[in-house]
Formats: sequence, C-alpha cells, structure tokens
Amino acid sequence: MIPATDNIAVSPLRDLRRLWLLVVISAVAPIMINGVLPANSAVMAEFGVSYALVQWTLTIFMVATLIAQPILGFWADQWGRRPIMILSLCLFALGCFVSAFANSIGVLLFGRFLQGFGGAVCTFLPRTIVRDLYPQDRAASMIGYMTMAMMTAPLFGPAFGGWVTDTFDWRYLYGILGVVGVLVAFFSWRSLVETAKAKNTTNKVSFFKAAKTLLAIPEFRAYAFLTAGSVGVYYAFLGSAPYLIMEVGGVSASLFGRFFILVAIGYLSGNTIAALFSEKLGVQGMIRLGQIPLLIGLAGFWLSLWFESPLAIYFPMMCIAFSNGMSLPNLTSGAMSVHEPLAASASGIVGALQTAVGIFMTVILGILLPHSAIWFQIMVSLSVCCGLAAWYLNHRKN
Repeated sequence: MIPATDNIAVSPLRDLRRLWLLVVISAVAPIMINGVLPANSAVMAEFGVSYALVQWTLTIFMVATLIAQPILGFWADQWGRRPIMILSLCLFALGCFVSAFANSIGVLLFGRFLQGFGGAVCTFLPRTIVRDLYPQDRAASMIGYMTMAMMTAPLFGPAFGGWVTDTFDWRYLYGILGVVGVLVAFFSWRSLVETAKAKNTTNKVSFFKAAKTLLAIPEFRAYAFLTAGSVGVYYAFLGSAPYLIMEVGGVSASLFGRFFILVAIGYLSGNTIAALFSEKLGVQGMIRLGQIPLLIGLAGFWLSLWFESPLAIYFPMMCIAFSNGMSLPNLTSGAMSVHEPLAASASGIVGALQTAVGIFMTVILGILLPHSAIWFQIMVSLSVCCGLAAWYLNHRKN
C-alpha cells in the first residue's frame, strides 16, 4: 500500500540530492539510445553482420521500452513509484552487463531488450514524480528545469561513446552504463520516498481499463499523438544518421559523436525556454510556439538534399530538437493532468506511443535507406504531419 502522507510526498524535490537523483535517472535512457550509436560500425565488423541487423540494437531497445512503459506506468499507479523504479533499474543494469559480455549479435540483442524494459522507467517515472508534486503549468516548468540539467550527460554521450569505440572497445560502453545502473538503483533505494497519493490505489482498475479511459479523452489523444509525431522525427534521425553520415558519408565514429552535440544543444536550449516561460505562457501557448521550429526543421531536412555536408542534416535536427525541448515538458505535463489518478499510466502510454512510432521509423528506414536517402525526408514529413493533424483534430472536439 502506498503511504498517504502528503508531507512525505513533497520531500524529494525539497531535497536537492533527490532532485539530482531524478535528473541522473532521466539521463540514463537518452544515453542508452544515442550514446551507443557510434558503436554500430564496430559491432558490424566484430560480428560480421549487416547494418540492417545491427540497427536492431536500437529497434529491440525501443520494442522493450514500448512494452514496458504502459505496464510499468500502470504498476506505478497501483503499487507506488519507488518500488517500480528500484526493481526496473536493477533489470536495466543486468541488461547492460549481458550486452557487455555478448559473444554474438543474438546475445547483444537480448541484453538490449533487458535494458529497454528496465530502463523504460527512466523515460517517464521521474516526470511523473514531479507531476505528483506540482500543478500542471508549474510541473511543465519544473520538468523543463530538470531536463536542462539532465541534458548535460547526453550532450557528451555520443562524443564519449565514439571516443571509447575508437580508442578501446564498444563493450566498455555497456559495462560503464551497467555500473551506472547499479549505482542509481542503490541511491534510489537509499533516497527516494513515495510520492503517489493513497487515493490512486483505492479504486484499482485493470491496465486495459486505464488505457481505455485515457485514450477515450480527446485532450489526452491530442497530447499523446503530437508527442509521438514530434519524437518520431528524433527516432528517425537516430535510425538514419549512422548510415547516412558514417556509412555513406564516411565520417568517423568520433566525429559523428561530436556533431551530435548540436542536437543536444538544440534540445537544451528549448528546455531553457520551457523552464523560463511555461508558467507565463501556459501549456497550450508553449506547445503552439514549439510548432514553429518543428516546421522550420522539417523544411531544412528537404533542403539538405542539395548539400553533402553532415551539417546539412544536423542543423535541421537541431531545430527539431529545439522544438521538442520547448514542447515535450508541456505535452507531458498536459497529458498527465487530464486524469490525475492515472498520471503514471498516462505518462507510460504517451511514452509507449512515441516508442511505437520510433520502432516503425527505425524498421522502415533500415529497409528503405539503402535504396534511396530521400526516404528519410519522406518519413519525417509523415511523422510531423500526422502529429499536427491529430493535435488540431482532437482539440476541435474539446
């Protein structure tokens, strides 16, 4: 049973050490996605497999995250944030060590599945804890501040991953992240307290009923589908950039990682705007403002067809990342505010939808890109247009 003590629930964010713990936990998932991308070519060479198969190290991670997010979100509503966080982080660490000692591509993919399932909590549960403690607009601002600090790790993750791959071995990446997983699980056990209110458990519902309840609300669908469409561009970039820039463009893993800093800077800058102005402009205003750089970035991707420099792809992605940095804290806060007793379920379902789009993007692009690079522009356009259409169509019903 979740404790019903409200004064305990507010203590994590009053304690700076616990806030930073949430920041570190939030940073784990993006590092596991973009920090290991520079190792793709090394994995291909060691196991003697194709790019399409190595691409599954990203896809299987997202499949596991897709499965885990709604399930773990539902369990976090039913049984509490703290126990789900600790157990999931332990599973994540186990998956990292399995990957580090993999002797075949199959074992590596199994390890990545464990990482994705356990690491799913890093994507949504810290934000849910913040939303437990603050009203909608204030929560969006706090999530923005938290993500600003969180982004310092992924900012250098691909660069560090590329350096480790070129200097030592790709296995060290997974070993280091496994140690990080053990440490954050330990400090979560020591420091985190429960933030969910007891009322969340007084009326237990099934997982499918919780999902049906949320998806029946037009406002929730608007937040969820725009999030999926916006983040779908990022996943398309993650699935395409190693091939377009390293395999086709001949760029080294180290340089690929250094260029990736531009994407992180864009996201960090957008988060700064979200943190400073979300309370003043409100969730709706920030979401609409974030659509401007989203469309600019999309136009930039089409213009990149006439240029050969990697920057022609990285600069538009920087605009997309800026848009996501502005919009995602507000989209997340809005989705979790639609039906507050199911806040963690809402966050998990939103995460699962965006992961589903990511899986679709990486699988399709892994098949189509070797035939023509223009499929990247086509797929990101599809993602953006579908997300915006869902946003405006569902808001008309409110």
